[in-house]
Amino acid sequence: MRIAQVVLPDAPAYERKSQRVDHAALSARHDVMLLGLDDVARSGADVVHVYAAQPYLAKPSLWSAGLSARRWVPFAGLRARRSRENRVPVFPLGDQPLPEAIEDFWFETHPRRLASDAKIIGTFARPDLRSLIDRTLSRIHRFRDDVSWHLFEREPTPEDLRNVDLWADPAVRENDFDGFVAEGLVFGLPLVASRTPINAQRLEQGRTGFLVPVNDPNEMTHAILTALFKTEASESRQNAARQTASKFRARQRLRILERLYEQTIA
Repeated sequence: MRIAQVVLPDAPAYERKSQRVDHAALSARHDVMLLGLDDVARSGADVVHVYAAQPYLAKPSLWSAGLSARRWVPFAGLRARRSRENRVPVFPLGDQPLPEAIEDFWFETHPRRLASDAKIIGTFARPDLRSLIDRTLSRIHRFRDDVSWHLFEREPTPEDLRNVDLWADPAVRENDFDGFVAEGLVFGLPLVASRTPINAQRLEQGRTGFLVPVNDPNEMTHAILTALFKTEASESRQNAARQTASKFRARQRLRILERLYEQTIA
């Protein structure tokens, strides 16, 4: 199968990392090309996977027929139906995204920083989080003056996570997948995250990390302090996380992607 991948400028960090994971996993079995939009029609690809704010699947023939971005087929989910307009499969997302997968290097053994009295929270920065983070940190400092919060302006690396004591995703939108919670879980950090649908899935409904209501600085404060300073509560979740971390390997996502591609071509 020849697969063309296109990453649009509006693709969020989640989709960009997904493209990297997909490319690595698919390349072992298929001819996978990362292309610009102008190259798709003459690529000879069987299927095109477009990574964007809303991911898409399409057939290359639709490009050669002058298909515009507004008429691409929304992509995600597991059960296909037919689009009356385009006569190609549409995969409704429903409540569940495609299985999340992260890059293999996260599963390697990484050294952790030496224990310190001062605690550092790490978060991948997005503009709409800053107000909630400021309000939460202000509440934390009513009880502790030894906690700081570091915002990573680029996608975090294992070296970045090595230097924090807790990973937090205070997402305020349900369609914000960019929290890097899966990476924090595989790395072995205590986790606190807003209870968005994807975070509830990532953290096994709270079994492998602390989930708090969206946009609630009081509950976020309580969960962070518990995770950092009540070892028994944090360690039980980290132990559970180690048992489930393999769900973020590419195997399951690869199987589903291949099935969706085959359904699109059929």
